[in-house]
Amino acid sequence: MKRNVLVTTCGTSLLTNAAKDEVQRKMLREIANAAEGDLTDLQRKTVEALVGECRHKLTQGGLPAARRLSAELNGLMGFYNNQPAAGRGDTHYLLHTDTYLGVQAAEVLSGYLRDAGLQAELLLMIDLRTDTMAHFHAGLGEIIRWCQENLSVRQQGLVQVVFNLSGGFKSIQGWMQTLGMFYADEMIYIFEDQRELLRIPRVPVDISAAAEEQIRQNINLFRRLAPRGDTIPFATLPVEVAEVFFYRLDEEVELSPWGRLVWSQVKGKLYQEKLLEPPEPRIVYSERFLRAAENRSADELAMLNERLDDFAAYLRSNGQQNPRRLDVKKFRGAAPPPSTHEFDAWAKRPAWRVFFHDENGKNILDNLREGDH
Repeated sequence: MKRNVLVTTCGTSLLTNAAKDEVQRKMLREIANAAEGDLTDLQRKTVEALVGECRHKLTQGGLPAARRLSAELNGLMGFYNNQPAAGRGDTHYLLHTDTYLGVQAAEVLSGYLRDAGLQAELLLMIDLRTDTMAHFHAGLGEIIRWCQENLSVRQQGLVQVVFNLSGGFKSIQGWMQTLGMFYADEMIYIFEDQRELLRIPRVPVDISAAAEEQIRQNINLFRRLAPRGDTIPFATLPVEVAEVFFYRLDEEVELSPWGRLVWSQVKGKLYQEKLLEPPEPRIVYSERFLRAAENRSADELAMLNERLDDFAAYLRSNGQQNPRRLDVKKFRGAAPPPSTHEFDAWAKRPAWRVFFHDENGKNILDNLREGDH
């Protein structure tokens, strides 16, 4: 029997429903996007009191009270037919904002699920706030990255992924419905004052051939913008690339959430096809390196293209970005001339390395071979 992985979007309905009057509800709306350091002492104490009240009601009121207080729990208990013990063995991710209210509400919900014997993990998304469009786009980009890295098990048939969209902010729910078509087997929703669960099965979605071709023709542009926070001048954006892929910040552009989603869907295929062109002008392939990269497996080509992306980021950061999977370093002992440095191509056994040297500001990739030291 497959186990479930449930991703629940968390809002602040728990705190709002526990508010004793309109004055407290108004205060919660006013500080919805605030961090803890932005609050007054009175606001913080009021929230702390509401959190204590929520925990008390959830502990003493039983399942009916939990479903009344929390839209998120209403959806989850509907999924389990009011039998939370049926979820033991499942994994719950509570996706929440980095606002003070978002953190507090999610911590109360995770405590309730753990007390019920369920495995719950908090999934904090930095910048997932609606105070500015830039913050919101950055937060959505992080969600897409997390889904790509953590929900591929669905594609392998190992688990069933369920998006519980009963709670959370409407702006986030809309995007999660779109992501669910790519990363979830099912989405569930329940109206806050109802008990009947609405189940939305996954509808297969294919990225259009036109969108894939645009990325294929401008692949180094997407490789350049894929790291979070990386931008290019708007004036350098190719006119033939659809604007929907990008988000403009003054005179700079970055990948839009839709651009990141489409990129995440086609990247794997493109990276497995062949050794791609150098992702950075300072990277040059030698003939020996090209010969060594021929006839590599699809998985090895994908890993090699990924490491080249990492190496490009390493160069742009002046050596500050050197993740363990890349591990750029000088040779220890005698080096095979003309190479002076190396970085990892892939770590699977046998591990292979790329050997290179600097030549007038260009990083010449001399060879690709199995590491022996």
